Amino acid sequence: MRAEANHRREGGAAAHEPWGMVVAGATLMAITAGIWYSASVFFVALLEEFRQDYAVTAGVFSLFTLFYGISGLLVGSLVDRLGSRRIIVMGGVLLPLALAANALAPSVACLYLSYGILAALGLSAVGYVPVSVLLTRCFHRHRGLAIGSASAGVGVGILVLVPLAQLLIDRVGWRLAYVMLGAMSAMVILPIALVFLPGRGVAGSRAPRPAEANGPGLAARGPRGGALLAAIRSREFWLVTATFTLINNPVQMVLTHQVAHLVEVGHPHMLVAGIVAMVGLVSVPGKMLWGFLSDRWWPELIYTAATACLVAGIGVLMLAGSEWSAGRLYGYAVLVGLGYAVSPAMTPILSARFFAGPHFGVIFGALNILYHAGGAAGVWMAGYIHDVTGSYRAAFAASIGAALAGAACAWLAAPRRVNTAADVPGPEPGEVVSGGR
Repeated sequence: MRAEANHRREGGAAAHEPWGMVVAGATLMAITAGIWYSASVFFVALLEEFRQDYAVTAGVFSLFTLFYGISGLLVGSLVDRLGSRRIIVMGGVLLPLALAANALAPSVACLYLSYGILAALGLSAVGYVPVSVLLTRCFHRHRGLAIGSASAGVGVGILVLVPLAQLLIDRVGWRLAYVMLGAMSAMVILPIALVFLPGRGVAGSRAPRPAEANGPGLAARGPRGGALLAAIRSREFWLVTATFTLINNPVQMVLTHQVAHLVEVGHPHMLVAGIVAMVGLVSVPGKMLWGFLSDRWWPELIYTAATACLVAGIGVLMLAGSEWSAGRLYGYAVLVGLGYAVSPAMTPILSARFFAGPHFGVIFGALNILYHAGGAAGVWMAGYIHDVTGSYRAAFAASIGAALAGAACAWLAAPRRVNTAADVPGPEPGEVVSGGR
């Protein structure tokens, strides 16, 4: 009952401004993704500061990714109970404090706590899980387009904040750069959560349709724990998880280590930061495209097309040398931007195809644990392989195999066979309140 009340509470606000929720979600995704993927430039700065092994330093960002995934289960469960706004406010307070704590770290070991755990928890409470759950509940007929558009904010965040982080590191050092990013995050997250996200007492809501409440039958009725257990026992849960994990492994590996690799082979820092920004820029229309197509195509086809782009981009990155022109590097950015875009855009869409319902938050949080565990493994593995072999090429080659295996798992899950809430014809929340078009 409480979960349904939260659905009505959040759905009510969306009933008045459904696409305004998408804009708010995109902004939250932008600030959190910009902080997340600025790790690639901070990674180089930390290597230069502390002179530790690549694996030890990469372990900070690997733990961050892993703990972000683990905390998603807690965040999803709390969103089911309390609604998205309260959880995002909590994260909007914790995240800036954690980033400021990074500036005081005397060693890499301290960053394992301040960034690897505290910042991960704050970021988890602010972005992907609460925004995805909110939009999944607010949209049905155009769910793919809504979530794809919101996830396009990830690309905007990469485009703006990664070069900004590099500029701040060059001008004031990595410590003050973390402080300034924390201050900016507070100024964006808290006003959006308090002013633009739905809270208690929002009128104009409606109860979920039976198809929404029950999902496609994989998320059982009853208590939250029972729904999660029913999902975990299903074959589809593990195939969907494998799809996410195997594709997120190369995505996080490349996005974290691409700067170190390109700097290592002889390209200047600011040029490389611009390449990363191009990855973010291309991913903006990429996420919107995959989300738009998900309302019309089989998800398996989308994963196949995006994986082809990702694999081609990783192949180009493996071959990159000091003699390469900026044009070639920007070509790499286009391929990886399109390929990587499928991961944040399609993860909630594919999850909702199987598990939409009143307990979607906790199930989506559970899926995110292994999803981000795959990313964490990729980040650490690349650093370790670099320490052993002296380059990233073997790690990038392994990531190509993982991406192809992930696309194959999407076909084995066969989501095209599932009739979900996203497939049920019916009005959007705004159309119910306004009386239709």
